Amino acid sequence: MDNTTNPNTSSEQNTTKENSGNEQKNNTNALEAKIKELEAERDKLKQSVTNASADASKWKKQYQDKLSDEEKAKEQQSEANAALQKELEDLRTERNIAKYTAALSASDIGMDAETATAVAQALNAGETEKVFEGIRSFIVSHDKALAEKALLNNPKLQSGSSTKTVTQEEFNAMGYREMVAFKNEHPDLYAVYTRKT
Repeated sequence: MDNTTNPNTSSEQNTTKENSGNEQKNNTNALEAKIKELEAERDKLKQSVTNASADASKWKKQYQDKLSDEEKAKEQQSEANAALQKELEDLRTERNIAKYTAALSASDIGMDAETATAVAQALNAGETEKVFEGIRSFIVSHDKALAEKALLNNPKLQSGSSTKTVTQEEFNAMGYREMVAFKNEHPDLYAVYTRKT
């Protein structure tokens, strides 16, 4: 076998290497050119987006500036209607509260003005728990006033030769016979003291 190198093979290899190197260089140059081209395209697109945003903003401002007087009048009318509606609702609320307050303050119920107003407001708002609380408070104060009035009308109880004022606590401490005597002599006060609250 011949160990000598073929000169043609060596030169072919050199040519192939050169061609391969040139081809790589050309590919690299082509890629760099393509990247620059894409970057330029990207910059154009960014500028287009910026221009489009500016145009949209300009058109929006022009549209708002060119709203017709009729549209502005409709908008003002709508706001005025909303204000009137709110005023009407407020007046209805005030009327209902005044009506409820008057009914609760009437002589047949006789609630004081402050309590009647608080109950009327709760009634109008649909807050039933506050309504019941106000009524309970009124009943307690009403019963207390009745007891005080009864004591003013019948303040003393005859006990032998001496007279004395009878309080709820003293009434509660009485024995059966004393209570019977008290009931016969002071039926109104007896009814107040025995009322369950």
